[in-house]
Amino acid sequence: MWKSFAVPQRPPRADCVRRVFSSAPIYDLIFRDLSPRTLVRLSRTCYKINEAVTHFFQRAYNINRHLSRYFPDPHSFRSLQARTGLIISGSNALQFLDRTFYPESDLDIYSHPGHVYEVLEWIESFGYQFAPHRYQEEDWRTQVSPDWDGTMPRIVPRLMQEDENDIARLARYSNISEVYTFKRFVVMDGEHVELQVQVIETTYNPIDTIMKYHSTCVMNIITFDAAYSFYPIATFENRCALKIPGSRHRPDVLAKYIKRGWRVYSVFRPGDVAQPYESPFLPNVTRWVGDRHCWTVPLDTSGVTPRTALSPSSEQFSWDPSTQNGWKMLTAPSSFPSLSVPEMDAKLIATTVFRYNYMVPSDALSLEIRGWAFSQGKLYHELVTRYDWTWFDAEIPRFRELA
Repeated sequence: MWKSFAVPQRPPRADCVRRVFSSAPIYDLIFRDLSPRTLVRLSRTCYKINEAVTHFFQRAYNINRHLSRYFPDPHSFRSLQARTGLIISGSNALQFLDRTFYPESDLDIYSHPGHVYEVLEWIESFGYQFAPHRYQEEDWRTQVSPDWDGTMPRIVPRLMQEDENDIARLARYSNISEVYTFKRFVVMDGEHVELQVQVIETTYNPIDTIMKYHSTCVMNIITFDAAYSFYPIATFENRCALKIPGSRHRPDVLAKYIKRGWRVYSVFRPGDVAQPYESPFLPNVTRWVGDRHCWTVPLDTSGVTPRTALSPSSEQFSWDPSTQNGWKMLTAPSSFPSLSVPEMDAKLIATTVFRYNYMVPSDALSLEIRGWAFSQGKLYHELVTRYDWTWFDAEIPRFRELA
């Protein structure tokens, strides 16, 4: 009778490990199919592998290479991001973090109020041509003013009567003032390719708009200095997403992500609500952009011109405005007993003492900031005009520290 005996496996010799993880062409073949969390865990095993993973991340998440498909000067675009708070989101941010490529997708960039004119001029200067929707004028300058007055009230009143164009626009988008589409034809690898860039003018701020997305898998952003995934475990490890009720996106948009491999849930799963910190969706948990639940990828900012002070009397800050926003994914009753659906909740801070609008996740913090801002606004509106205004955005992180 034949008997088989298990042969003990000897661990690889240290010099073999050193050789493998000293050669990028070899370890790239190993790393390219690993998830982000697996790569992070692998990097903690020893110094040599940590070094290899670090170098792999620098190549895999090369934002300048990623943007060069659309712009011949990525540093110029990122400098535009730095001074305006412009962010990339949608499928493009997902592709960047997922290390994949969708040939049919475009580039969606989200602008804060008051920066749209500068952004559109910059896009046009790189050879892109405006492609108006049926309700838009041929020249975007007829509907975008370069003169934005941030000292005027920010809350947009709901129109008593909306014309046909307003109805068409509001039916398509949530918390979006307008969408400007630009196209450009280029030759890539001997083929003519049409590139499309969409500039989304948000009503209040980009994070507020992103919270109205169709599902969690596209809740990712790229700022001038970092990329963030809001639900990284669900999106990149479990390859699943939670549908957000009330989104105005067409059903085929969500179907597109199912076809790309994401498993979509219409309600919370049984364990999500009972153990929120074990859930990849973190229901009822206070969240901030860049918190410990986010996946943050720092980007090389060499060659990027930093933001300057907003006015001579304003305190300078270097962070991107989107990073000072927070939210909660609440659990709301569904149409079925005992089941819950997500409800994205955040309190809007839109006052004339801050250049940018912010979303915060708590009523208490919102009331504190608004009270302080009311007092500051009263003082400044009595003393100076918009031309001598002071912006107090640098105070936002200090409120957060005390909260």
